[in-house]
Amino acid sequence: MLLLDHGLTISNENFSIVLSHQKPSRVIIAVPHDGLIANDFTGAFRTRTSGIMGRDAHVWPIANDMVWVAARRGASVDAVRFLLPRAYADANRALRGEPNTDPDTRGQIALEDNRLITLYRHYRAQLCRLVERSIETFGREQVLFIDLHGFGRQPLKAPPGGYDLILGTAYRTTIPYGDVDLVLGTFAEERGYTVFIPNSSPSFLGGDPYSAGHTTRWFAQRYKINAIQVEIAHKFRLKENTELGKKLALDIAEFFSRQYQ
Repeated sequence: MLLLDHGLTISNENFSIVLSHQKPSRVIIAVPHDGLIANDFTGAFRTRTSGIMGRDAHVWPIANDMVWVAARRGASVDAVRFLLPRAYADANRALRGEPNTDPDTRGQIALEDNRLITLYRHYRAQLCRLVERSIETFGREQVLFIDLHGFGRQPLKAPPGGYDLILGTAYRTTIPYGDVDLVLGTFAEERGYTVFIPNSSPSFLGGDPYSAGHTTRWFAQRYKINAIQVEIAHKFRLKENTELGKKLALDIAEFFSRQYQ
């Protein structure tokens, strides 16, 4: 573990990067799908046979910027990135034999190569550790868990140009305290972003993959904290649109610094 500026520390162990403060933070960000390239490990691990295999490319740089911008503004945000390629282990799915909290991914499992269970559990354990110390310091109602993803396919009835952000809360069942999802949505719209918050109607034919996945629901249920699955549109994650991604990170970090100082 290395000590950085603003009381931040960074570690890299068992395919998980942890960027966290020495003292507890009120916001914890999970990045499960922006890992390494599957081809780097061809022949090493058994691949999954169901579910999405690809990366949510360039989500981590946005999360990283959120952490650092918030820190410079006096707010504390922690983040954990899972590096194992999604083709081998999906950290937003349940292990075989464990309850799957997401009805849209029934039948899908996190991994099929049991050698990778230790890595999956290490990632989850780091998130749990950060959440638990935050609850102990601030209380459950003061902690926000963000599962950060990227999306390309737009929901039904999306406006021209599509949505920029999707805030999934399993139809607000992962928000036990207040209206942080609605407040974040309004804040983002005031900054010029188009925001979709899934309601009781499926946003896709046959399901609602953006309403909140297994991780968001699991942390909300286990710890009774506010949890949001935040989906970032493709355009913010393109190399040629780096400045768009940086501005998004700056704006969301401003929200964190206002609401979770």
